[in-house]
Amino acid sequence: MNALVSLDGILSFIHSLSLTASNKQWLGEKLLEEAKEERERQSYADFINGMCGAWKDDPRSAEEIADDIRSARQFGMTRQIKSFDDEK
Repeated sequence: MNALVSLDGILSFIHSLSLTASNKQWLGEKLLEEAKEERERQSYADFINGMCGAWKDDPRSAEEIADDIRSARQFGMTRQIKSFDDEK
């Protein structure tokens, strides 16, 4: 359910509670903690999503990307990759 919440209304409600200074400070600290945690989670999620979808818009096929990576190696050096099945 989506609801439109007026922050002014929430603030008015909090003022109507007659909270002590320490209660207000506690509430403020809790809100700041939650906001910081949400920002960190979002930042991490944005980073992961950016890495996972880095090539999703690339029109090349997987084979073309692999060929480009292989051809971009410097000094003609390449690693010989062996399959585990070859060792039996």
